[in-house]
Amino acid sequence: MKRLAIGSVLIALLMGGLGGAQQPLGPNVTIYSDLALVEEMRAISVLEGERDYLLEDLPKSILPDSVLFRSLNDIQIVEQEFLPAQDLTGWQLLQNAVGQEVEVTVARGLMPKTYRGTLLSVEDGIVLQEVTGRIQILKDFSEVSLAQLADYRTAPALRWRIQSAVSREIPGRLSYLVSGLSWSAYYTAILNEAENQMKLASWATVQNMSGRDYPNAKLTLIAGELRRVTPPTPMPAPRAVPLAAQEKEIETKPAFEYHEYRLPYRTTLKDKQTLQLSFLKADAVTVSKHYVYEAALAPQVRVEIRFKNEKADGLGLPLPAGVVRLYKETKDTIQLIGEDSVGHTPIGEKVALVPGMAFDLKAERVLKDRQIIGRDELGRELYRDTYEITLRNQKDSNVVIEVKERLQGVWKIVSSEPSYEKLDASTVLFTVPVKAHDAAKATYTVEWKY
Repeated sequence: MKRLAIGSVLIALLMGGLGGAQQPLGPNVTIYSDLALVEEMRAISVLEGERDYLLEDLPKSILPDSVLFRSLNDIQIVEQEFLPAQDLTGWQLLQNAVGQEVEVTVARGLMPKTYRGTLLSVEDGIVLQEVTGRIQILKDFSEVSLAQLADYRTAPALRWRIQSAVSREIPGRLSYLVSGLSWSAYYTAILNEAENQMKLASWATVQNMSGRDYPNAKLTLIAGELRRVTPPTPMPAPRAVPLAAQEKEIETKPAFEYHEYRLPYRTTLKDKQTLQLSFLKADAVTVSKHYVYEAALAPQVRVEIRFKNEKADGLGLPLPAGVVRLYKETKDTIQLIGEDSVGHTPIGEKVALVPGMAFDLKAERVLKDRQIIGRDELGRELYRDTYEITLRNQKDSNVVIEVKERLQGVWKIVSSEPSYEKLDASTVLFTVPVKAHDAAKATYTVEWKY
């Protein structure tokens, strides 16, 4: 009895102390945008020599050629066969039951008749052989009963042929890739009334359509552009499932040329579940509001909300790509002002979000004049174009509109009002103040050739 008591105490301590047993540690699950790496501890009881063993409890969307089993013991996996799951219909069950005993009921008038025998074929109706040896071909039947269920798999498995020098239980770390596990980031940005600060919060939405649960898993999310030589398996359409919220901070650090975000707690990923995890929060991100007119992209004046991913401005964390929904605070509520997306953004980089187009700002761009003023030594025509851009402001406040112009060929601006800033080899910027309920113009003359 003493030995039993001591053993019980040791088991209790190993399982988490005298206060009660804890859930065993689950797998490490590292999720990329459309793929996941699963690592879990498995133990295999092997016998000396070369034998077959079955590895079960695997997800349906496992990539069989990605399986690794790392053990310190002297074993060698010399052969592997993937045994897929079988989602059988009633007709497929009948096909698998060929050679077994069956009962077939045929509705004939008021008195149904039952036939018993060995199922020979289901290719053209049901063909069975009765005990007497008589063959029955039944095309119209109402019920079929199987004496036993045909052998089929509801979950995939791996058959391993293992060469071992010892007979013992071999612990090891099993890892494999699986499709159907994915994650994405969604942001909520709320501007204050003054439009100079915003609250930024993010959810990491994890979807599990891999065909297996991952209980008590250590979850890591990877953001970055991971190259895939083989295309990912298309994911099935998501089903409506409950969402779960978690309010804990996520640890982030570089991982190779990507960034990883590691949950500080373990969680359970159920099959066909969409799980939302609190990702990051910043309560006072410094922002600025800008109006931009870029005729090469759109005929309207767009609104940009700009900020820098720095700790001094309220952030300073690597931001994974995702959708951003922007709101603005009012005295008693918030209003949706638009949506945009953000790319993978390292610390120190600038971000410009475009929630929409300005309703009260209008722009008109007109080519006022074009002349051919000569030819170069190669015979190419030299053009002189004059553009006029009219900006109208129907707001009750003054604004500044940034006008971006895309120029073609080899160009030189010979005159402009106001002055311009050259942004790159084909883009110039005019900064134009426009008073309330007034209009302003930007004009320039450019000489260019192809």
